[in-house]
Amino acid sequence: MARAYGSSASLLLKRETAYGQKPAGNFYKMPFTSCNLGSEQGLIDDPVLGFGRDPAQPLRDVINVDGDITVPVDPRYLGLWLTGLFGEPETETVKAEGYIAFAANPSNGDTITINGTAFTFVSGMPAGNQIEIKSTVMQTIDEAVSVLNASVVGTVDDATYSRPTGTQRLKIVHDTTGATGNAFTLAASAAGVSAPTLCGGGILHMFESGAESLPSYSIEVGLPQIPAFFLNTGVVVNSIGFDFQRSGAATATVNVIAQGETRFGATQGGTPQQLTFNRTSQFQGEIRHGGEKIGNLTGGTVTYTNNLERIETIRDDGKIDGADPTIAALTGSITVRFADTTLIDLASNGTPIDLEFVYTLAPGLSLTVTAHEVYLPKPKPPINGAGGIETSFDFQAAKNEAAGCMVTVKLLNDLDGTQYA
Repeated sequence: MARAYGSSASLLLKRETAYGQKPAGNFYKMPFTSCNLGSEQGLIDDPVLGFGRDPAQPLRDVINVDGDITVPVDPRYLGLWLTGLFGEPETETVKAEGYIAFAANPSNGDTITINGTAFTFVSGMPAGNQIEIKSTVMQTIDEAVSVLNASVVGTVDDATYSRPTGTQRLKIVHDTTGATGNAFTLAASAAGVSAPTLCGGGILHMFESGAESLPSYSIEVGLPQIPAFFLNTGVVVNSIGFDFQRSGAATATVNVIAQGETRFGATQGGTPQQLTFNRTSQFQGEIRHGGEKIGNLTGGTVTYTNNLERIETIRDDGKIDGADPTIAALTGSITVRFADTTLIDLASNGTPIDLEFVYTLAPGLSLTVTAHEVYLPKPKPPINGAGGIETSFDFQAAKNEAAGCMVTVKLLNDLDGTQYA
């Protein structure tokens, strides 16, 4: 007798062209770690009296189809869930970039190495690959910008150099769009580099909150040993949540609401398509404020929800007519070791901040969730024994007028975007 095991289960997904109708063609085979999507139909006690104390048979209630799916944070497959959550992304090919940050004016003999070519800072008259040290660090960086942009070294002139206004950074942007620039190397003897190479070159898919309508999907949960294949149609993505920790596998929890479920004896997903899969670890994630990592951070969560409203019209099949988005919400928490009062001061003053939740797998594979206007409550730092004191901030986000939305999600990978359309 065959028994079902999770190790053999499958999860197939494809976007619908009409709500609640299974699409034709091959589905995507989705990676997942758990799934409780399915239909439930409860029972209602029969209120009829007059036939004794023993109850009459119960009545069947309406059908509800929903559930949570836990998926790995993957830079390609995650785009399918994000499209369901936010709607169509804007897709463009972008250039790799990076920076070298100077805390102080370089000293004589300090170097920066640009794509394998070393440039030396000198206090006297420069020659060859040398950069003259000026009176201030900003003036020295401006001199470096001039020298590097004028360089005829083939490995150096593949990029454009600048100093963003008011910063002590040498910004480097590769001249070619796409992943090519991700191999362009950076190093410095007495300054900080953004990464060993330029990053961010590839295809960028940008999602924004606030879409008026959302796409629907068909999702099949397959148990081939039985065999039983449960096809859920009219699936709309309600929410997604990320949990940032120090260690472990990075996952996201997706909540969905469907219109109906039908069981079949064979798969309805055709020959499943697969994308290249990359696993993400928690150590590849970080949380930033103002573009910089938050210090003394021990954990964080962020959840975006569409707050879907079921359209529960009267039907003879017990199904809903749809699930429409209402007022969206982005909530979460960050937990920090109590080392200074910076965040508490911001919370006390009611000053909104920006928060970025980032996973970076490689220079051309990343996920960035940016909440543009976040409000922090003022917490009390609890003292529980002799150990370190931690404080949690349960935040809420709001629409930022300058950004035009509450949250922006940037997914960088090597897909052209047709997979999400």
